[in-house]
Amino acid sequence: MYILYWHPCSSSYAAMAVLEELGVPFRLHEVDYDGGETRTEAYLRRQPLGLIPALGFEDGASMFESAAIVLYLCDRHRRVDLAPLPEEPERPPFLQWLFFLADTLYPSYNRYYHPERYTSASAGADAVKEQASRTMMSQWRVIEDALQRNGPWLLGRRFSACDIYLQMIATWHEQPTDLWPQFPCVRAVAQGVITRAGCRRAMDRHRFETGFESLAVV
Repeated sequence: MYILYWHPCSSSYAAMAVLEELGVPFRLHEVDYDGGETRTEAYLRRQPLGLIPALGFEDGASMFESAAIVLYLCDRHRRVDLAPLPEEPERPPFLQWLFFLADTLYPSYNRYYHPERYTSASAGADAVKEQASRTMMSQWRVIEDALQRNGPWLLGRRFSACDIYLQMIATWHEQPTDLWPQFPCVRAVAQGVITRAGCRRAMDRHRFETGFESLAVV
């Protein structure tokens, strides 16, 4: 059984939604972030930067990095098809989009919400945040254009864990509904993800607000 170390409104959502969609046994450990648990020696052995999430294994080992956890789970549990096999033609775009989301778009939100971490100038944080806002919108445009050419999902007609990861990052927008008029295809992906039963269970725990909460689960 897995142990997911998580906290509401964090990047632990993607791993939790994948676990729910896969239907594998796991238990949740809600990290006491405000109480300082991420700074304890025990937690730092699991995640040396004190970030969330981490995934624990039965033998006491663990791993971190949300995209790595998602990829591991998808490859480990094949009975639910959330990722193409290495030999399938959709594998390259699957890896491309997962890492674009995790390594390109995700950091833009970090710079937007924590600009002070990205400048040593006392007055530089506002400029970092302003540029992050422009950058993230150009990155969403890359995704929107790809979906317009080859939607409705990031892998065309095939749903995958990339779509879950996309939906997670969309919830981090200061007002997620502000994205939808400019990026209707992104909106359709986010809406489709939240109607899946496993993803909805994870969403309800994380308490994200997207404007889709009243949609029926299919």
